Formats: sequence, C-alpha cells, structure tokens
Amino acid sequence: MNSKKKIFLGIGVFWLVILVGFVGVKEYTLRTGTEVLLKLRPVDPRDLFRGDYVILSYDISSVNVKEAAEFNTNDTIYTLLRRNGNVAEFAGTSRIKPTNSLFIAGNVSSARETNLRVTYGIESYFVPEGEGLKIERSRRAMYAKIVIDASGRGVVKSLVQDGNEITF
Repeated sequence: MNSKKKIFLGIGVFWLVILVGFVGVKEYTLRTGTEVLLKLRPVDPRDLFRGDYVILSYDISSVNVKEAAEFNTNDTIYTLLRRNGNVAEFAGTSRIKPTNSLFIAGNVSSARETNLRVTYGIESYFVPEGEGLKIERSRRAMYAKIVIDASGRGVVKSLVQDGNEITF
C-alpha cells in the first residue's frame, strides 16, 4: 500500500472514531442517565441545510440569583434541580460540581446583576419537515424529556405535551 492510500485511510479512520465517539457519548447518557421533564417554550426556525428543528428555551435557561455578578460569560455553572413529581425545577446554582444531588451542567451565555442566561447543549431538537410549525403554534404546556448523566450532561430524549410523548 502506498503512502497516499495510508494517509487517506488514516484520515477516514480518524473521522470515523470521532463520529462513533460523539454518538457513543450521547448513547451512554441516554442509557445510564436520570430522566426528568423540564418545562420549555419552543420556537420554530428553519434552516435550508439542517431542516426543521425546534429551538428549546427552558425555564432554567434564565435564572435570577443573587450571585449572578460573580459569573462571567462562558463560565461553567451547575444548575441544581429538585423533582416535583416527574418535573425537575430550578433549585439553585453552584460553581462546584455537586456530588449527591440532581444537577445539569451548563455555560453562562450572559450575566447581568441578578440574572444569568445559561445554555446546556440541549437547546435544539430536530423534527420531520413541516412538524416544527405545529409545535411552535401549540399553546398547551410542553416539556422536554431530558436524560442527565452523572457528569451533568443532558440529552433531549423527546418532547411531552399533556402527559404524552409527541411522536412523528
């Protein structure tokens, strides 16, 4: 095998490892994490290259805390969650990774006097073409079923409305 073929094969294997690793991390979270519902407010953008997807805005994406001024943009934040039945609600924030409570890790996208905007990596959910607008127009309470692993990483499993998972 000549050197050009080896280089091409090496590049292919490299990208395959990255792709399998990315999918593997998400699948591990889905299989081993804690499942919770988070209240959300969807909006429906469309992208010619990515198709229909729903941007998810959670109640925990904008939090009022006294120590907001201590955070800077891109700081890691751990949002503590408390269960109210199946629904997880905001219970506080921490700079230090909690050891024995339910939490989700995020990054501060903006910090004002007493308000933080936080992104968790679970802000978009892809749907079949034409379905995003139906979700956006719905006026009923909607939740995202999120699976959170021990590190605080979250993965959107499905959307829930009126106690039923939305299927496509």
